[in-house]
Amino acid sequence: MKKAFLALTALTCLLSVHQADACTAFQLKSQDGAQIYCRSMEFAEGLESDVLIVARGTAYQGTAPGGKTGLSWNAKYGFVGMNQKYANKFISDGMNEKGLVASCLYMPGFAQYQDSDEKKLDHTLGYWELPTYLLSTCSTIQEVKTLLPTLLIAQQPMPNMNGEVMPLHFYISDYNGAVLIIEYVDGRCFQWNNALGVLTNSPPFAWHIFNLSNYANLSPVNIEGLALPNFEIVNPSQGSGLLGLPGDYTSPSRFVRATLFSQWATTQKDAPDTVRLGFHILNTFDIFEGIIRAQSDKSKEGNQVPVEHNSDITQWTIVHDRTNLKTYIRSYESLSIEMVDLKKIDFAKAGFKSISMKKNFSPKDITQNAKALEVIQN
Repeated sequence: MKKAFLALTALTCLLSVHQADACTAFQLKSQDGAQIYCRSMEFAEGLESDVLIVARGTAYQGTAPGGKTGLSWNAKYGFVGMNQKYANKFISDGMNEKGLVASCLYMPGFAQYQDSDEKKLDHTLGYWELPTYLLSTCSTIQEVKTLLPTLLIAQQPMPNMNGEVMPLHFYISDYNGAVLIIEYVDGRCFQWNNALGVLTNSPPFAWHIFNLSNYANLSPVNIEGLALPNFEIVNPSQGSGLLGLPGDYTSPSRFVRATLFSQWATTQKDAPDTVRLGFHILNTFDIFEGIIRAQSDKSKEGNQVPVEHNSDITQWTIVHDRTNLKTYIRSYESLSIEMVDLKKIDFAKAGFKSISMKKNFSPKDITQNAKALEVIQN
């Protein structure tokens, strides 16, 4: 076990040199029991995501390697989620009408899906199809656990990505707050019950849990100071209990912060207040243009100078209220929060609909609201 952990740690250090892919997911619960899921989507290339609405009865065709036909199914449940330009009938993150959430996050360097089997083509899916399949057929984590062994998630390129295999792992949660992490490593499916409700990127989930032990000394409570025999060290600032909290954008550091922030944030009274809190926490993971850069292999005009370019940015953030069936979204360009109410959607007629996110920055002008100040008399 120790040797495996050390090997995994070394590989993580190598990967961190060139991998960003900085998605972060966590959950919160309000005082009145509302279950709230929060997630940021980071990616270097523009995903051109829209809100996708899929009704009950909508037909889907799964994909097997070599362009062969995989599992065919019809949606049992309607759902709402964020799609992407590569396969726009499938979602990267979504919630169905039963409060089940399914999403995928990057796991470079470790994800390896299952080998194809000609005898199991009618049970085969592409990994990018798995969240959509679970949302459209399951209502609880237990149903997901029962269904997974019947599926073959095949190693194959994702459509429209020039032969690239996307390395993903999956976050599944239901209206009760149960969370399941699904990972495919060395062609095997691993399922992890996740009491913390947190996920980021590489390494795999179990490594992140072990890594938390390095931060057992942290606390949201300020340290008053330290009394030495002949001198007293005074705490000069707020936040001293968090001294040593990792603040970089690597996935291990974000996992630590997301765990502590989501556990220590003050529990809000109801769902709207908790959704607001979720966006505040997501703000701390926001990646703006320029703060993460990659270097290309090419050089400028024959000079041995690598070409830098922006890597990941936070393309959108999403919050699902699994109790009240509302999905909240915000794009990088707009910063305005928009909402889709699943209870107002007619999921009875099969088919697809989409909603474009707001992509322009247009703050509300409140200049005209100025009024005379009531001066307080001393």
